[in-house]
Amino acid sequence: MKKFIGIYSQKKILKLYSKHVNAPKVRTFKGFGFGVIPGEREGIRFKTLEGTKPGEPPLEIINCRSSGGVFNLGHHNPEIVQRLKDALDAGLDLGDHMLLSEWRALLGQKLAELMPPGITKTTFGVSGGEAIDTAIKFSFAYTKRNGCISAIGGYHGHTGLALATGDKDFKKPFHWNPPGFKQVPFGDIEAIKNAVDETTACVILETIPATGGVLIAPKGYFSAVRRVCDENDSLMIIDEVQAGLGRTGELWAIYGGLYPEEKVIPDFMVLGKGMSSGIYPLSTTSYKPEIERTVFREDPFIHISTTGGSDLGCAVAYKMLEIQSNPKFLKNVKEMGKLFGNGLREIADAFPELIKEARGRGLMWGVEFHSEMLGQLAMISIINEGVLQNYCGNKTDTLIIMPPLIVQKEDINEILLRIRKAIKSLKDLQSK
Repeated sequence: MKKFIGIYSQKKILKLYSKHVNAPKVRTFKGFGFGVIPGEREGIRFKTLEGTKPGEPPLEIINCRSSGGVFNLGHHNPEIVQRLKDALDAGLDLGDHMLLSEWRALLGQKLAELMPPGITKTTFGVSGGEAIDTAIKFSFAYTKRNGCISAIGGYHGHTGLALATGDKDFKKPFHWNPPGFKQVPFGDIEAIKNAVDETTACVILETIPATGGVLIAPKGYFSAVRRVCDENDSLMIIDEVQAGLGRTGELWAIYGGLYPEEKVIPDFMVLGKGMSSGIYPLSTTSYKPEIERTVFREDPFIHISTTGGSDLGCAVAYKMLEIQSNPKFLKNVKEMGKLFGNGLREIADAFPELIKEARGRGLMWGVEFHSEMLGQLAMISIINEGVLQNYCGNKTDTLIIMPPLIVQKEDINEILLRIRKAIKSLKDLQSK
């Protein structure tokens, strides 16, 4: 098998996927008119192996989904690819999770330099869900409590404790509803005050809930959550799996990226997706040192992850952090985010009968339609114009649009032109 893309025809791959991986997913994508297989990929774009119908040429798609931030640096970023090649050539491999690691130490140091002040320790994993599980588990151990408050509509992953923080639609099929987990409306500080008590180990929130609809909390909300946690000796876990790593134009949304003058220091910062640079899976749970002293006091091996924090993954992530923490890089994200946000608001103003609001920060935007049906139709219409995005899983009237952080002005203008054309097509369809 000499090649890695286009080994079989698209039709055969879809059959294999349906037979051996997930048949309902294939049916769903075909129903959306997007029953295609990604092929060549580079920068902010990828091509499909073939068109949506037999004999049609491949589609070229601008990826404004970015897999929730996995492709912050685009597809097949040359600096990241070279970093992985160099690490392999140097003899790095996964490493042994039971042993000490040069690259876990180096990446831990780098994260401590970049994190909000006082967050200096990191435990490594593979996925965001695993990292969330780690933060909640550590908060239980530290506080000797098992209560956890999360936001309605929020999403922190599909694994055990992460799943317990989510909405019932994710939990009910798996009969998973452990005690101690409560949900409150996002952005409502009074609800937090009423929910947190002497049994609460932690409050976990996304700085900008993605699956919940790209919601923007009112100014002062996270500062108030910090005070409530302090008053009740509870820990504050911030999930920046999607909103972190420069997505807002600041490295951290919680520390100036949501509101420039509001810099909140949580007890935990959780990262995933973008830590992979689209190349090598890695997630991190970073926290204050007093938490480590409690969790690992009696047994330094009480928590492990076999492939989490692999030497190769850490070497790749270190390079990613060098790139994305660069002030020049972040300045471009701010400029492109302003251009993109203004463009989306102009489209919303041009089609008020379809669009309720465009909201976001940096290069993380939500476009809310007047109904769930309109949201889903808009998603399909925009995909048909060659821009990949998706509706928010817990608020399906809202599209989440997250271009890679490497976009330039000409890319933004092209994306906006395609979105506008798609919305106009949808309006024309509705008028018939």
